[in-house]
Amino acid sequence: MQDAVSKLKEALGDRVVTDEAALKRYSRDFWPLLMMRDELGKEIQMPLALVMPGSVDDIKAVLRIARESGSTVVVRGGGSSVTGASAGGGSIVMDISNLNRVLDINEYDLTITVESGARLSDVERRLNELGYSLRHIPQSFNYATIGGLIATLSSGQYSTLYGNVEDAVINMEVVLPNGEVTWLRRNNAPRSSTGPPLKFLFTGSEGMLGVVTKAVLRIVPLPPFEKHGSFKFGSFDDGVKALRDLMVKGIIPAVARLYDDRDSMIRFNEDRPLLIISFEGHYEDLVGDLWGRARSVIEEHGGEYAGAGHFEEWLRTRFNVEDDMEKARRFGLWFDTIEVAATWSRLARLHEDMENSLMGIDGVAAVMAHASHLYLNGACIYFTVLFKPDEAIYGKVWDAAMSVAARDGATISHHHGIGMLRSRSMGEELGGAISIIKSIKDALDPWGILNSRRGMFFPD
Repeated sequence: MQDAVSKLKEALGDRVVTDEAALKRYSRDFWPLLMMRDELGKEIQMPLALVMPGSVDDIKAVLRIARESGSTVVVRGGGSSVTGASAGGGSIVMDISNLNRVLDINEYDLTITVESGARLSDVERRLNELGYSLRHIPQSFNYATIGGLIATLSSGQYSTLYGNVEDAVINMEVVLPNGEVTWLRRNNAPRSSTGPPLKFLFTGSEGMLGVVTKAVLRIVPLPPFEKHGSFKFGSFDDGVKALRDLMVKGIIPAVARLYDDRDSMIRFNEDRPLLIISFEGHYEDLVGDLWGRARSVIEEHGGEYAGAGHFEEWLRTRFNVEDDMEKARRFGLWFDTIEVAATWSRLARLHEDMENSLMGIDGVAAVMAHASHLYLNGACIYFTVLFKPDEAIYGKVWDAAMSVAARDGATISHHHGIGMLRSRSMGEELGGAISIIKSIKDALDPWGILNSRRGMFFPD
């Protein structure tokens, strides 16, 4: 493989980095297993090389050398994957963060064209200055890139009202494994009935099928009016029923997060399940009417108004992942998050079964959850698990969680993706349909160069 590194240096010069300190940084992403190994001083496999392409031609050169040498390439944006999808051990890591230009903002058609290495926070800041927004705000807001959002089928905190990343993507430019560069469509029409939408090949593909280099995304005007608050419930199930009722009746919140009693106590010092909720729009009277109707529905299900302060506290602290990690470390613990989703009729049982199963594992200290990302027919439940920093315990947690999800009719991932973490469960999730994805992979990447490491995405 050193031959591949030599060819990369010959083709791309100082855009190729091989010093040990840099390679170590790119050997892991935000996957807690690799972070835990790193903190415990355990060895993590290093990348072969780091490449920082400055153009599409540079990307084509990297893929050509990978094809010729049999190397694998991991495409990386902000490195915020929590599943190992962007960890670079044993591969050429291609960091596309230098491809970060905003190419066009069309205020009349409400689109933005941007290179895929642009950080979401930078793009959002640029849009906000003009009075617009993507309204796609995940917890990884300060790290994530546009390409990373697309690759992982990202969902943001305002998804209930504005949809997920696949709803925002209109078009994209992709470099295929054979080096061909193509836009997926020759227009940016809002909808097209011209065969299967090809954007769905690449949204959620986790860098396996091509390198997204540019994207056209839908934007929205920033809403000038907003109203928020919180409500306490007698039980988590009562809160879930209230959320379902809101969605069925078309009273759609911008943000809705229902915390169970354990999550509520830790985050808000409340000993009962707590819902924080907001509505927003362009007319103050309509926002006020939505709020009033929502409050009536929530109170019908036993919700008691608890003021606006809890929502405002969440706004102030919602990106403080490092603070949460540090709090866990002070107690000698580690944590991970497990975001699954199911239909309304299955949510209460899923919540109970997941908690009981994980708390039955020796070394697990606490399990808490909140429901968010609402749909007409169901929602996501996001579990946080605190455990002793031990790989065996970590493995048991994930084995148990995936087993509960499959048994209770939930999807194994709502928005974090598969990576290396959940790959063993893909056969259970997709059944025979996994052969379709494998066939597409083999057709587009017969060389197996793009994110084709052992244990990545597909079951071994």
